[in-house]
Amino acid sequence: MKGLRDYIINFGKLKLGKHEFEFTIDDEFYSHFEYSLVKKGKVNLVLTVDKQKETLIILNFAFKGYIQLECDRCLDEFEYPVDSEKKLYIKLDGEVNENDDELIELEPDAYEVDLSTYIYEFINLELPLHKSCDQGGKACNPKMMEYLGHVNDEEENIDPRWASLKDIKDEEN
Repeated sequence: MKGLRDYIINFGKLKLGKHEFEFTIDDEFYSHFEYSLVKKGKVNLVLTVDKQKETLIILNFAFKGYIQLECDRCLDEFEYPVDSEKKLYIKLDGEVNENDDELIELEPDAYEVDLSTYIYEFINLELPLHKSCDQGGKACNPKMMEYLGHVNDEEENIDPRWASLKDIKDEEN
C-alpha cells in the first residue's frame, strides 16, 4: 500500500513524552481499501503519541469530520458526522496476548508501526447499522419516497387496528 506511508509512525526516534501528529483522511485514503464501505469523506485526525517508556506507548486518536454514505431508504448520498476518540497501546516486549483489541504487541527491536489499518477500522466502526439522510441533517429525496409509496404525513400510514390506541390515556398523567 504505497500511498499509506504517511500513516507509519516511527516511534523509535521519539523522545519520552507526548507528540502530536495531524492527518486528513480523505477519498485518496479510502481508495487503498478495495472493498471499503466508505469511499468518500474528510475526517481530520489528531494523533497523540505518548511515549511513557521505551517499551510502552499510548496512542490517542481524535477523529472529527464526515464520511459520505448512501441512504438505505432513498439512495441519496449524505454526509454522516464523525466525532470520536479511540485509544491503542503499543507494548514492546515480544509476548503475544491475543485477547486485547486495544493492545498492539511488537518485538522489542521494533521502531515503527503502520496505523493505516487501525485508522480505517476506527472510521468504519462509526458506521451506523441503518443509514438514513436524517442522520446527516437532511430529508430523504421526496421523489424517491413518493415513488416507493411513502407518504409524508405519518397519520395516513397508521394501521387502523392500531389507530384506536392513540386514544388511550396514560393513567399516571
